Amino acid sequence: MSSYALGREGAEKIESERLALLAEVYDPLTEYQLDAIGVAEGWSCLDAGAGAGAVTRLLAARVGGSGSVLATDLDVRLLEGLASETVEVRQHDLLADTLPRGAFDLVHARCLLMHLPSRLEALRRLRAAVRPDGWIAICDSDFSTIEISTSSVAWRRVWSAFLDATIATGWDSRYGARLEGDLDAIELRDLRTESVCRRVPGGSPWPRLFAATLERMRDRLRAAGAQDDEVEEAQRLLRDPATRVVTATAWLGTGRTPGA
Repeated sequence: MSSYALGREGAEKIESERLALLAEVYDPLTEYQLDAIGVAEGWSCLDAGAGAGAVTRLLAARVGGSGSVLATDLDVRLLEGLASETVEVRQHDLLADTLPRGAFDLVHARCLLMHLPSRLEALRRLRAAVRPDGWIAICDSDFSTIEISTSSVAWRRVWSAFLDATIATGWDSRYGARLEGDLDAIELRDLRTESVCRRVPGGSPWPRLFAATLERMRDRLRAAGAQDDEVEEAQRLLRDPATRVVTATAWLGTGRTPGA
């Protein structure tokens, strides 16, 4: 995990802004998942890789004072302000540290697995933390569907550098397309997967999110061969309302563990 492409050290402000955009894009999809599952008052939930806590807040509002939410991340600085009688914040490495077994009604992870070196093992660990007949809800993305209507040499160079940089850091930018197979492999019942891909104008939340991600990865993009002016041109295109952007595909997966 030391090569995590979006580590926050020294970039707390811009990462907070990027995560706010991520929440704006993905929170409606998460709410859709939680509605379909029926997360309600009194549930015990785990939000793994909680980031800045957007989903932790959604869960805490649903489970109320009689429920609980454990929010975990490698870096909990953006989560610490959420700690309360309902919310526990814990620094945690999913692939190295233990979780309570069979303890949660719901285990959730969003935009986490694609960054991990052993995704199936991570899913096994998450599954083991769910009580019998409990739920797993996962959201991850497949970036291979990204396209822009006004392409350029600069865009193509930055896009190639982005793909090379993600490979170098162990980030599987196409992982979302694998999610259904991995969830099936951990033997869930009532497994359901759906995908969402949209064509949106530049300057709307998703293109701005990707522009911010390119900024966070600027050093890695340079190392992969992209020049600063090329990165800035790619960001300009993403922010231009005249550009039409096909987003990454968000894959949503939910399933239940077998009953006792």
